[in-house]
Order: sequence, then structure tokens, then C-alpha cells
Amino acid sequence: MANEQYLLKETLENKKLNGLLNDVRVDPSEENMLALLREAAVSRFIVPLIISDDGKPVIQGMGNSKGQQFMVVFADTKSYEVKADGAPLYGVLTDFTELVGVCSENPNMEGFVINPGLEEVLFGRDMLTMIADMMRGDDDTATVGDPDHYPPKLHDMLDEFLKVEPSVSRIWVRLMRVSKTNAVQWLFILDGDYAEKKDYIHETFSNFIRPYLDGLDLMCVSSDEEFTADITKGVDPYIERR
Repeated sequence: MANEQYLLKETLENKKLNGLLNDVRVDPSEENMLALLREAAVSRFIVPLIISDDGKPVIQGMGNSKGQQFMVVFADTKSYEVKADGAPLYGVLTDFTELVGVCSENPNMEGFVINPGLEEVLFGRDMLTMIADMMRGDDDTATVGDPDHYPPKLHDMLDEFLKVEPSVSRIWVRLMRVSKTNAVQWLFILDGDYAEKKDYIHETFSNFIRPYLDGLDLMCVSSDEEFTADITKGVDPYIERR
């Protein structure tokens, strides 16, 4: 059969990675996420394929209630077998760097989900962009904390943004220091119902608020990213809609 050329040709095991995926599902803390990223960076993954009616391989995707599409990947052959439920295992092996590159550069893909329905951990676009930036350096770590002071016009300008953009309801403001360069930048975490226009909202927000940041750069992410749970845990939003 022609489809045999797309059958998975190698058995993949990633016991440590699966354990870390489960740790993140139970507790998505910064420590667990960094441990997962370090292991994922040196691991390979299975990208499952669907064979179309005309015999061409198509990457599997899954959507959510917001209409977003995510690439499906598996951490090992056993996980793929469980989800395939006896169906042929079509797929290719790839590394984490390729996954990050494909998803961060594809405007139709909001990220990828590892082991959907099992240890399931989602890597969204914002997180992948941050990972891609870190991969260009030698140190893949960053620390997040509270600033000693805020720019004088920041609160008023954020209030103005909330008035003109009804899809955003709350904003956290933190400082992030990248270990390799020791560079400091503002980290804005936006919460609201704007998934269908995320890129537009983040770009608009960044352009709007950049002149009021005392010369520091910024990163803008959404609150539905896995890694933001630990960053916002126990921290009140800097501002929310009144």
C-alpha cells in the first residue's frame, strides 16, 4: 500500500518527559515548567499524520471552543498507540526546535499540544515566541518579579486602553529579567475574551503602551498560556475594568 511510506518507522520512548508533563499538569509552577522545557529541548516527538483521500499526508490538528487550532504531537509511541486505538500509526519524528519554529511562524497555528487527552500540556503561541527567543541564546531561563516602581503614566494609560478595548478586562504588570543578557523588560499579561484576534490585540497594545515604559522593552502575553498561571498566582491584577 502507498500509505505504508508514512507509517511510523521507529519506537520512541520518553519516560522522563512524560513524568515532567504530568508534573506540569498537576502543578504548572515556574520550576516545573523550566524542568519540562529543559527536557523537551533535548527530546524528539511524534507528529501524527492523517492520510487524505488523495493519499497525501496531513498534520493532525485539534481545535478548542474559541476556534483556535493546535498541532497535535505525542511524547512517545505508547501515548500515540493509546489515542490511535488500533488504527495505523502514521507519523514522523521531529525535535522540539522544529516544533517551536513551525508553530511560531505559522499564523494559522496557535501552538501545539503534547499527548492530548493524556498528560496533555499545551504550548501556546505566546509561550513559543518566548521559547524561540530564548533558544537564540545560551541560557534558556528568565526570572519574573515585581518592579520597585512603575512609570508615572502607566496606570492612566492602561486605564485608557481598557476603555477603548472592551475585549480586555484585566492586566498584570511584572518585570522579567533574561539570564543570558541580564536584560530587563516589562511583562504584560492580558486577560479577557479576545482569542480570535490575539495577535491584533497584542500588537495594538504593545504599540500603544511602549512610549510610556521609560525606555524598557516589553513582552505581551495572554492569561490563558500555561506558564502564566504561576506568574499570576497570588498576584492581583495591576489594573482591571471598572
